[in-house]
Amino acid sequence: MQTLTRKEEQIMQAVWQIGHPCLISEILKKDTTLKRNTVAPGIITLTKKGYLKVDSIGKSMTRTGRAYAPIVTQHAYDEQQKLIQCVVDSQTTKDGILNYIQLLIDTNQADDAFRTNLKEKIEK
Repeated sequence: MQTLTRKEEQIMQAVWQIGHPCLISEILKKDTTLKRNTVAPGIITLTKKGYLKVDSIGKSMTRTGRAYAPIVTQHAYDEQQKLIQCVVDSQTTKDGILNYIQLLIDTNQADDAFRTNLKEKIEK
Protein backbone atom coordinates (compact mmCIF):
# COMPACT_ATOMS: atom_id res chain seq x y z
CA MET A 1 0.00 0.00 0.00
CA GLN A 2 1.20 3.45 -0.83
CA THR A 3 0.88 6.25 1.69
CA LEU A 4 -1.99 8.70 1.40
CA THR A 5 -2.11 12.46 1.71
CA ARG A 6 -4.51 13.93 4.27
CA LYS A 7 -7.10 14.70 1.56
CA GLU A 8 -6.80 11.22 0.04
CA GLU A 9 -7.28 9.70 3.47
CA GLN A 10 -10.29 11.96 4.04
CA ILE A 11 -11.82 10.76 0.76
CA MET A 12 -11.17 7.12 1.70
CA GLN A 13 -12.75 7.64 5.13
CA ALA A 14 -15.91 8.88 3.42
CA VAL A 15 -15.95 5.94 0.99
CA TRP A 16 -15.46 3.44 3.84
CA GLN A 17 -18.25 5.08 5.84
CA ILE A 18 -20.66 4.98 2.90
CA GLY A 19 -20.13 1.24 2.71
CA HIS A 20 -21.15 0.60 -0.90
CA PRO A 21 -19.92 1.65 -4.37
CA CYS A 22 -20.45 5.39 -4.44
CA LEU A 23 -20.48 8.37 -6.75
CA ILE A 24 -18.47 11.53 -6.18
CA SER A 25 -21.71 13.27 -5.22
CA GLU A 26 -22.23 10.76 -2.36
CA ILE A 27 -18.71 11.40 -1.09
CA LEU A 28 -19.39 15.15 -1.13
CA LYS A 29 -22.62 14.63 0.83
CA LYS A 30 -20.88 12.36 3.36
CA ASP A 31 -18.06 14.83 4.03
CA THR A 32 -19.23 18.39 3.39
CA THR A 33 -15.74 19.80 3.98
CA LEU A 34 -14.56 18.20 0.73
CA LYS A 35 -14.96 20.01 -2.59
CA ARG A 36 -15.57 18.50 -6.02
CA ASN A 37 -12.29 20.01 -7.33
CA THR A 38 -10.45 18.06 -4.61
CA VAL A 39 -12.42 14.81 -4.77
CA ALA A 40 -12.42 14.30 -8.56
CA PRO A 41 -8.61 14.28 -8.97
CA GLY A 42 -8.24 12.53 -5.60
CA ILE A 43 -10.39 9.64 -6.84
CA ILE A 44 -8.15 9.26 -9.90
CA THR A 45 -5.04 9.20 -7.69
CA LEU A 46 -6.61 6.71 -5.27
CA THR A 47 -7.48 4.48 -8.22
CA LYS A 48 -3.89 4.63 -9.50
CA LYS A 49 -2.57 3.88 -6.00
CA GLY A 50 -4.79 0.79 -5.81
CA TYR A 51 -7.16 1.96 -3.08
CA LEU A 52 -10.28 2.32 -5.25
CA LYS A 53 -11.72 0.70 -8.34
CA VAL A 54 -14.52 1.62 -10.70
CA ASP A 55 -17.30 -0.73 -9.67
CA SER A 56 -20.20 0.31 -11.84
CA ILE A 57 -22.01 3.23 -13.42
CA GLY A 58 -24.43 4.98 -11.11
CA LYS A 59 -26.94 7.76 -11.40
CA SER A 60 -27.56 10.63 -9.04
CA MET A 61 -30.34 13.21 -9.29
CA THR A 62 -28.44 15.26 -11.87
CA ARG A 63 -25.73 13.08 -13.42
CA THR A 64 -24.57 9.66 -14.38
CA GLY A 65 -21.07 8.70 -13.35
CA ARG A 66 -18.70 6.06 -12.14
CA ALA A 67 -19.35 4.42 -8.80
CA TYR A 68 -16.16 3.68 -6.87
CA ALA A 69 -15.59 0.86 -4.40
CA PRO A 70 -12.66 0.38 -2.03
CA ILE A 71 -10.07 -2.27 -2.81
CA VAL A 72 -8.26 -1.74 0.49
CA THR A 73 -10.36 -2.25 3.62
CA GLN A 74 -10.30 0.28 6.40
CA HIS A 75 -8.99 -2.44 8.73
CA ALA A 76 -6.03 -3.20 6.43
CA TYR A 77 -5.24 0.52 6.13
CA ASP A 78 -5.45 1.01 9.91
CA GLU A 79 -3.11 -1.96 10.47
CA GLN A 80 -0.60 -0.46 8.05
CA GLN A 81 -0.78 2.86 9.89
CA LYS A 82 -0.15 1.10 13.23
CA LEU A 83 2.93 -0.57 11.77
CA ILE A 84 4.24 2.71 10.37
CA GLN A 85 3.65 4.42 13.73
CA CYS A 86 5.47 1.65 15.60
CA VAL A 87 8.47 2.03 13.29
CA VAL A 88 8.43 5.84 13.50
CA ASP A 89 8.21 5.80 17.30
CA SER A 90 11.10 3.32 17.69
CA GLN A 91 14.85 3.85 17.68
CA THR A 92 15.36 1.42 14.77
CA THR A 93 13.23 -0.24 12.12
CA LYS A 94 13.88 -3.64 13.71
CA ASP A 95 12.65 -2.39 17.10
CA GLY A 96 9.57 -0.94 15.40
CA ILE A 97 8.73 -4.22 13.73
CA LEU A 98 9.24 -6.12 16.98
CA ASN A 99 7.02 -3.60 18.79
CA TYR A 100 4.35 -4.10 16.14
CA ILE A 101 4.51 -7.89 16.48
CA GLN A 102 4.22 -7.48 20.25
CA LEU A 103 1.17 -5.24 19.69
CA LEU A 104 -0.43 -7.97 17.56
CA ILE A 105 0.24 -10.56 20.28
CA ASP A 106 -1.02 -8.29 23.08
CA THR A 107 -4.27 -7.57 21.23
CA ASN A 108 -4.82 -11.26 20.31
CA GLN A 109 -4.52 -10.52 16.58
CA ALA A 110 -1.64 -12.97 16.14
CA ASP A 111 -3.47 -16.23 15.56
CA ASP A 112 -1.82 -19.65 15.33
CA ALA A 113 -1.37 -19.38 11.56
CA PHE A 114 0.44 -16.05 11.97
CA ARG A 115 2.69 -17.45 14.70
CA THR A 116 3.51 -20.54 12.63
CA ASN A 117 4.25 -18.43 9.55
CA LEU A 118 6.45 -16.08 11.59
CA LYS A 119 8.34 -18.99 13.13
CA GLU A 120 8.95 -20.51 9.68
CA LYS A 121 10.29 -17.21 8.36
CA ILE A 122 12.62 -16.80 11.35
CA GLU A 123 13.95 -20.34 10.95
CA LYS A 124 14.80 -19.73 7.28
